[in-house]
Amino acid sequence: MTIIDRYILKHFFFNIILWFVSIVGIFIVFDLFTNLDTLINAGKEVNNIPLVIGKYYLFKSIPIIMMLSSVLGLLSAMITIASMKRHNELIPIQAAGVSTIRIILPLIFAVIFVALSATVFRELILPRFLDELVMEATSIEKNKGTMVNAIIDNETGITIHGDRTFRKESRISSPNFILRSPIVKQITYLKAQNAIYLPANPQHKSGFLLVDLQDVPESIHDESLQINNQKIVLTHNDHPDWIDENNCFVITNVPFDYLTSNDAWRQYASTTDMFLAARNKSLDVGNRILAIIHARLIQPILDVMLLFLGLPVVLLNSDRNIFKTLGLSSLIVISFIALREVCQHFGSSMDMPILGAWLPLLIFGPIAVNQFIKVYEN
Repeated sequence: MTIIDRYILKHFFFNIILWFVSIVGIFIVFDLFTNLDTLINAGKEVNNIPLVIGKYYLFKSIPIIMMLSSVLGLLSAMITIASMKRHNELIPIQAAGVSTIRIILPLIFAVIFVALSATVFRELILPRFLDELVMEATSIEKNKGTMVNAIIDNETGITIHGDRTFRKESRISSPNFILRSPIVKQITYLKAQNAIYLPANPQHKSGFLLVDLQDVPESIHDESLQINNQKIVLTHNDHPDWIDENNCFVITNVPFDYLTSNDAWRQYASTTDMFLAARNKSLDVGNRILAIIHARLIQPILDVMLLFLGLPVVLLNSDRNIFKTLGLSSLIVISFIALREVCQHFGSSMDMPILGAWLPLLIFGPIAVNQFIKVYEN
């Protein structure tokens, strides 16, 4: 790595950190006007107000990083090159025989690094903090958990509902499981104090252990409930060693994390979990999940392609007005982002999730290649 490479990279990462801190700072300032009282009350309960506020906004800033990583990478690269042009720093470098491609090579590797880092962060880090990421200021004062979205198990027809989910305990408070035909002859409600999610093991399949049943239905007093000779609701008589008399176990392939919040799960779950959910017969994930999976697979490529769309405008434009040049580049980027969102929307709503994810690459890919060739020949 040469001195020029280090100089360019220093400016690149300085710009990306500066822009990120500025955007997050603006978000925090505006959000504090709404949630300051709630956060102060939560801080008083643990006698550490700064810690509560810092933890809350630490997790709230993570989605901003993921959403803006590609745009900030391009913006920082464009500002770096535009600033060098404005101060006539590129002229002596090119006069020394250094090609334009060689000058921007560290920026290309830097954008690739940012894109891959964002991918690793999204796949390995975010899924571990789902509760904190979906946490609202009104629920931070106490461990209130997150809302439960009613889910119907497509394999068994059981509706899984409850009050709140507590991810660290794999628990649903005040669960209400609704059984329908063909499991039972008439609609039956299984209400309990808590429902504990138990993953599959040699003793049983995955499902929920309903603890302290309320108004135990007669249908599960004596024997388990079945569908096509497959046991679905296990009772104390089936497994007295781990199911107490006032408990029962409901077998389901619905993942626990899927119950916390469908929208949050789609946003923060790993691509592997989404792929397994798409193949899970108990879930009706629809085309939206398939569109997100393909969009994530192609995202690093689009991030680099975005650089080749915007950066050549700065390099090839002879105008030294940095704001005009950045404005032209921003117009291209905004058009690309708008088209990408439209394609993903229509892809998920018109049964074409794969086309919706890959169409932006098919449209803007040749343009990016053409822009890159112009820079290479310059």
